[in-house]
Amino acid sequence: MADRKGHPETGEGGGFWNREFRGLLVLTGLLMLLGMGGVWLLVGNYCALRDREQLRAVAALLNSVLEKYPETSEEELVAILNGKAESDRGERLLGQYGMLLNREGIGISGADQILRRLQAGLFLWGAAFFCVLILVLVFYFRRRQREIEELCGYVRQVSRGNYNIDVSGNRDTELSSLKNELYKVTVLLKEQAAGAVKSKRALADAMADISHQLKTPLTSVRVLTDNLLENEGMEPDVRSRFLREISGQLSGVTWLINALLKISRLDAGVVQMEVRSLSLRALLEEVCSRLEFLSELRQVTLKLRMEENIRIFGDDGWLKEAFLNLVKNALEHSYSGGTVEIMAEENQVYTQVSIRDYGEGVDVEEQRHLFERFYRGKTAGKNSVGIGLALSKEIIGRQGGYISMESVRGKGTVFFVKFLKCH
Repeated sequence: MADRKGHPETGEGGGFWNREFRGLLVLTGLLMLLGMGGVWLLVGNYCALRDREQLRAVAALLNSVLEKYPETSEEELVAILNGKAESDRGERLLGQYGMLLNREGIGISGADQILRRLQAGLFLWGAAFFCVLILVLVFYFRRRQREIEELCGYVRQVSRGNYNIDVSGNRDTELSSLKNELYKVTVLLKEQAAGAVKSKRALADAMADISHQLKTPLTSVRVLTDNLLENEGMEPDVRSRFLREISGQLSGVTWLINALLKISRLDAGVVQMEVRSLSLRALLEEVCSRLEFLSELRQVTLKLRMEENIRIFGDDGWLKEAFLNLVKNALEHSYSGGTVEIMAEENQVYTQVSIRDYGEGVDVEEQRHLFERFYRGKTAGKNSVGIGLALSKEIIGRQGGYISMESVRGKGTVFFVKFLKCH
């Protein structure tokens, strides 16, 4: 609960008697005092002016009496004015002219009496109104102060990581909009916190996968190197086989590091795609050329079937990287003596590239995980690190494309890459 000393975390004055309320109260009091004082002065000045006019009229009357009745002494007239003489007839006469005698013996009109009563009533009603206004302000500020204290407590809870508080208000008050906006911010912070936790877990899993992917080949390289050093008389063919294995393991590590660097650059958003019009056939022919050695090694035929005039918009280097991983994956999962077909077609809406192999295929439960980073399917090779397909999906997605797949166990797999026509 806030008090006049303020909250220790903010150092500002709080509680009901805060600076805002005191200032408003003082301002209201001053305005009311000025208004009542102004009306009081106006009525008082008017009554004083009427009094002076009536006194002059009485003086003129006395002067006429003295002129007409010189035998009347001034002492008698003063006694009459002070109410010390019989004055019933005179009072009736003055009353006919709208003049009355008050307690002090001074003649005033009935209208002036009404004004004086109005003056006194105005003061009383002003004082009553001021008291009522103070009570209304007290009630209003107490209610608003409670709402503000609730909001402060809510903000403190959010700052401590508690996002399970509903502050949205149904009442239409001056703080309803603030409550609703705070609720929206809280929901956003909750989502961001959940995303941060998920990203942290994903990062931890990724680091574990990377460590595993690096540790396995490096351990193999170390074992092979130790054998080479310890056995100087090793047979030449065995030594050659060990060296080839070391070279293959180091090539895999190099590829993994390069792939991780590429995908991290994409995640960081520092890659500037140089989008331009490209010949799709020329791009895929170069991809097939770079994989010719692997094709011959696995005894798998690459067939490119597409027209010459098909063009797409994208970054040449990054698209080659994406298609290289897709075609390489198809080659690695094809049977010896099999075929990998690369075809393309277009219509008014999109251009589609399909990469089909006739290998073992992928189970249905594995297909939804195939593009996840570091995921290795049941049919993955021993040197697979599970990042090639994820990198391809990221590259194609960054250039406005879509990638999907269909696979039947025992019949093969086909990858579909679609580029919407935006030009």
